[in-house]
This record gives sequence, structure tokens and C-alpha cells, in this order.
Amino acid sequence: MPAPTINISPDIYYPFDEILYLEGRADSASNVEIQFQKQGVKPLKFNVKSDINGEWVLAEKVSLSAGDWEVRVRSAVSGWSNPRVFKVIISGVTIGGVNLKFAFLAFIIIFLLLAGTVVISYFILRLRRLKSVLVSKEIREAHESVREGVSHIRRDFLEELQLFESSKKPLSKNQLSRKEHLVSELDRLEKEMEREISDIEHRE
Repeated sequence: MPAPTINISPDIYYPFDEILYLEGRADSASNVEIQFQKQGVKPLKFNVKSDINGEWVLAEKVSLSAGDWEVRVRSAVSGWSNPRVFKVIISGVTIGGVNLKFAFLAFIIIFLLLAGTVVISYFILRLRRLKSVLVSKEIREAHESVREGVSHIRRDFLEELQLFESSKKPLSKNQLSRKEHLVSELDRLEKEMEREISDIEHRE
């Protein structure tokens, strides 16, 4: 008996996007066996029944791996038909039984990257603000500490000057020199402290 024929088959099949459709002719009301095979892969078989006009159709979502596949058909009383070759192109991946297209995965990856960038930028900004607050606090504390220290030095210095001035004896050369040295050191200390604090503020 002549083998059934395949009249329509795809040139390219995308398992993630479409249904595999084949159409052909055989004896009327006969069982038709359809076999898909690829080198190195176990053949995949389907059975359909032709109608009273001898027309048969296969329209199913068939999971095939990427590559070139051959499809043949036969009936119970015939040999295999000549093969029809078509290419399978995979446009996604199956994870946990769920088919995910590469375009969707790319969208998810881009979304996660953007979300991660936003989160990282947010935390960097928060850290910079926190650092600015801490530096401002340290500068204020430094100002207060310097003012307090200079205030103590100034008080001690004034007390010593009062002792000099309260003395009825004229100041000796060494005492005058010490007085001038104390005044100079007080001015130098104040200017140096203010300069150090100003440098810290500019660096930050």
C-alpha cells in the first residue's frame, strides 16, 4: 500500500511561540503514525486518524529541542513516507515546568539591574548625607572645643597679666619679654586653630 503523504509542514518551528501544524493524506478513516526524529535524540511519535476523505491533521504544542528534525508518516499497512525536514528554534527556557521567553527574561534582568542601581544610588546618597551630618557635627564640636580651650588659655593669661600689673615693682626685662611672648602665643594659637578648622571644612 502507498505510504501516507505530508502536504503541509513548517520550515521553521518555534516551540515557545506556536503550535506545530502538519497536514497530509492517507487512506480514508485510517490510523496514521507520525514520527519526529533528530540525530542523537529519541524519536517522538503521534497517532492521528484520517477522515472519510483521507485527510489527516496534527495541530499540537510539541516540545522539540533546537536543531534540524525529520518528520515521517505511515499507516498500519504501509512503509514510512519520505521525510520532511524542518528547523526548530528555541526562543526561551523552561524553569520549573514554566516556559519563559528570552525577551521576557531580558526584561526581568534589565528591570532588576535598574532596580539595583536605584537602590544602590539611594544608599550611597543616604551615606553621603549621613557623613555630611557627622562631619558638620564634628566641626561644631571642634569649634566648641577650640573656643573652650582658647578661653581657658586667655583666662590664665589674663590672670598672669593681672599679677604682673598688680605688682608695684616695675616689670623686669624678662617679665616684659614673657608678657610679649604670651600675647604672641595666644594670637598664634587662635589663628592656627581657626585655620585647621577651616581646612577641615574645605576638605569635606
